[in-house]
Amino acid sequence: MQGMSPLASTLVSVVVSFCPTVILALIFAFSDIQALPPEALGWFFLLGVINFLGGRTASFQAIGRIGASRTAAIQATAAIFASVFAITITGERPHFVVLLGTLTVVTGLTTAMGNSILEGINHNRGALIGYGLALVAAACYGGTNVIAKELTQEYGSPLMVSAFALFFGILLLAPLAGSSAVREVRASRGNPKFALSAGLAGLAAATGVIALYYALERADVSVVSPIVSTNPIFTLILAQIFISRMENLTKWLFLGVTITVAGIIVVSIGSTL
Repeated sequence: MQGMSPLASTLVSVVVSFCPTVILALIFAFSDIQALPPEALGWFFLLGVINFLGGRTASFQAIGRIGASRTAAIQATAAIFASVFAITITGERPHFVVLLGTLTVVTGLTTAMGNSILEGINHNRGALIGYGLALVAAACYGGTNVIAKELTQEYGSPLMVSAFALFFGILLLAPLAGSSAVREVRASRGNPKFALSAGLAGLAAATGVIALYYALERADVSVVSPIVSTNPIFTLILAQIFISRMENLTKWLFLGVTITVAGIIVVSIGSTL
């Protein structure tokens, strides 16, 4: 995102994610694509709106304002939103231990972010917008999990669901960021670091979406979502290795992540009860 606007970065990421996903879908899920009823396209469109126009755009905007590690930590609250949506909308009834583990995850995130948020607000009032955007992204991703599970159960292959979601994400983002993305990509032409970063970001996102949808096909949203919330751990490690000059990582952040991991373990145990 260095030198690119958040919306342009989002569109580039979605386009790169779409390319390998649609190839895999055409190879392994072509029969499911052929069998799709017309009304399914409306649900895929809704998934694209919530996931990419809402979630990923807000996420990239938040990263630009408060950094990758803080954004990832706040977005882990998507587990809470997903559990609430799954219980109230689809009627899931998770075991008490799963809910206890989810609460532990929230406690860990609060520990990780409490001091950091206060410091960020004191030094930069605009950071409040970044934290708000990260929370919006979390709510969108939580809703996405519920919709994606319903779609995989109703229409088949998670590969197909992933491909259509990314396709509609491109259609929705192109009018907003298409011209700026083309202009900024051209400006970065000849920069191998940009091409490598954009490619890896897109491939990582595609892998994450596909793996998530396969997990949702096999387990309840209230179980999968807290486990997926471990992504801040990987963000912290990678941020420390590659962009430590851009991220201010504190001991509270690492302590909070440790508590969050404990919560994930509790959720995993509860899923077997």
